[in-house]
Amino acid sequence: MPEQRYVLGVAYQAGPDPRIKRGADGGRDYFSPEELEKAAWSFLRNGPQVGLFHADGTEGAAEIVESYIWRGDDWALEDGVVVKAGDWLIGAILDPVAWDLYKSGRITGWSPQGTARRITPGSRP
Repeated sequence: MPEQRYVLGVAYQAGPDPRIKRGADGGRDYFSPEELEKAAWSFLRNGPQVGLFHADGTEGAAEIVESYIWRGDDWALEDGVVVKAGDWLIGAILDPVAWDLYKSGRITGWSPQGTARRITPGSRP
């Protein structure tokens, strides 16, 4: 039987990650569960595209077959990641090139790319 080339992983965690004190840009950005749900829905509505390493011209590296917000109890994965209610999960079938990169350990997760507006404490509309 040929390999299915299927992967499932956390696309984005809801709320702040307690392991991250400050990001590379000096900020500490995160989505509330409500805003993350809107982003996940927008991803599907706008024709999901998957590329490799945020590089132009690599779109089509995967076909999204699942995209959902986890609504269950905490789920501990084998790699130590704990999926919590509100986290966004993506399941996809990788193309052969991406599958080989995944199997070699060069692809280790999802990294959504997009734009956002930073809201600082006290500046919410």
